[in-house]
Amino acid sequence: MWIWGQEEGFMKRGKEGMLVITNMRIAFIMKTKMKYNVHEEYSLRQLRRFKDGESVLLPIERYNELDLQNDLAESDKNLDIPSSRIIKISQEKKKWGTILKLKFVANEDTKGYKFMVVKGWVKYPLKDPVSFQQLDWDPIIALMKK
Repeated sequence: MWIWGQEEGFMKRGKEGMLVITNMRIAFIMKTKMKYNVHEEYSLRQLRRFKDGESVLLPIERYNELDLQNDLAESDKNLDIPSSRIIKISQEKKKWGTILKLKFVANEDTKGYKFMVVKGWVKYPLKDPVSFQQLDWDPIIALMKK
């Protein structure tokens, strides 16, 4: 929950979504079949973990492989990156937060994406993040490099 994903490039606007990481893929889900109240519950749990200084990269209870497949089929805006197509994965630490950077092959082109965990939002005029989490992405990088 509360992941800001953005394609690298000039004038590319980021979007909010869920980052689902398995040993087979990285998926960025912007449109989900998850009910609003369930999504809100998990978002509030993540917010409490921020405040308590705990890891925010934890599994979502009751969200399984079937839910992931349904969400990926829900919209072509959802991003599915098989681990075999990832060319480069790294993290970049900034003063304001940590970025997970991906380069991968999509339809014979190389694309770049960056993901950040959001700490707080502004909702007017458009929903945009105002602060980001300092996070260690090394466990995910190690999983994808296997």
